[in-house]
Amino acid sequence: SNYFKKAFSEQWARKEEGFFISNQLNISPTVFEILIYHIYSETFFIGNNESLVDVLIASDELELLEIYQQLEKHLLENESAWKFPKDFITLYQYCDRFNNLYEVILELVCKNPKIIFDSKEFFEIEEDCLIHLLKCDNLKLEEIEIWDYLIKWGIKNTDYIPNENLIKWTPMDFSKLEKTLHNCIPYVRFSQMSFKVFNLVRKRYKHILTKDLVDDILQYFSDPNSKPLLKNLPLRVTVYPLDSKIINVKDVAVIASWIDKKKGIPYHLKDIPFKFELIYRASHEGFNTNKFHECCDNKGSTVVIIKVRKSGEIIGGYNSLDWRSVKYKGSYYNRFFIDQKCKTSNSFIFSLFSSTNGGIPILSRVTSKKEAIIWHKNMGPCFGLQDLWINSNSMFGSSKQKSYEKKIINKTTFEIEEYEVFQIIDKRFSLFKFIKKIFKKTLQFIYSRLELLIYTGAYYYLE
Repeated sequence: SNYFKKAFSEQWARKEEGFFISNQLNISPTVFEILIYHIYSETFFIGNNESLVDVLIASDELELLEIYQQLEKHLLENESAWKFPKDFITLYQYCDRFNNLYEVILELVCKNPKIIFDSKEFFEIEEDCLIHLLKCDNLKLEEIEIWDYLIKWGIKNTDYIPNENLIKWTPMDFSKLEKTLHNCIPYVRFSQMSFKVFNLVRKRYKHILTKDLVDDILQYFSDPNSKPLLKNLPLRVTVYPLDSKIINVKDVAVIASWIDKKKGIPYHLKDIPFKFELIYRASHEGFNTNKFHECCDNKGSTVVIIKVRKSGEIIGGYNSLDWRSVKYKGSYYNRFFIDQKCKTSNSFIFSLFSSTNGGIPILSRVTSKKEAIIWHKNMGPCFGLQDLWINSNSMFGSSKQKSYEKKIINKTTFEIEEYEVFQIIDKRFSLFKFIKKIFKKTLQFIYSRLELLIYTGAYYYLE
């Protein structure tokens, strides 16, 4: 290569006893041997301590274009060719030089971040590399997980912190940790945590979170539409599938925890045991009672989400039963509609954003379970004796606290901007049903084979 012509020139190398001596500080002897071996054998023999990325960087340094292109193509086309976390840490140092490869490996890390965050090498990552990861909108970690990893990284990279037991820490320990994490904290998206989780973080780490940051996040929880004073970072892309114009996956985690009566902090996204399947959206299907019943009747458990016009309040309810249309009674001209009260202790209504509580959720469980759910042919979803009803024209709702614990909105009537209904599918139960179905089919197959054998045996016996 042109490189070796320059490397073995008098300006770059010296000659001793007939040999050219050239010091290449960026290339290890092992990697150099791998390259020499490839030049003679056209194969790569990579040990445990080296990777194809090391060889690729060396081939670029030595201007071995054909080898470089061969390695680049192989890495771009084969995910299994990468060595994690080593290759990511190495390529970050050369990200400007090998931008194409770096974008590919960054995408792989964002899809499966624990290959970095759970490795022992994670604690050796430089601050700027860590910040680069925190900036990624598609990093598939929940914000509380990111925060926990960040704290662990900070502790490992701060001198003289005794252990991870915060109770034994002095104000000086917290001060040192804050100094280590000072540049990283602004890239944690605290607003994507639930209020309960953030409150726990705020109390536990009050010495390292600035007052301005805490006030900004609390302002968001009181009014999600407020403009942040500090960094305005977008929501991270999540792996949880959700088709909604009203709620986000953080809200789903909260509602799922209420359905399961889970105490403490809400589910992590990866642990949510329910699928929220959109079956009705008023703006798409039409604000029409008949359409609601057509889409939502006899679908089992459902969650109704309502966005109130003008105020932007988000309220809703969980029906652990079905929705159904109750037929009318009477003659053709004197007919009247009746409703049917349905008993359940598992339903609830809620607010995710209200004028009084902001973005702090309100849960209101049923107190009078005999009329927890109302079926009415000429109405939309109805919870309790008007605790939360969507009226016959579906563009207006009403709310009077009677059958549930608390009021969820400070209005008796309200105009609806949008409402959605989600069928709740328990993934745990779905798996059980699938296994049961397979088992049943297997038994049917065995029985059919036995019947055939018995029939065949009887036939030959008679013959």
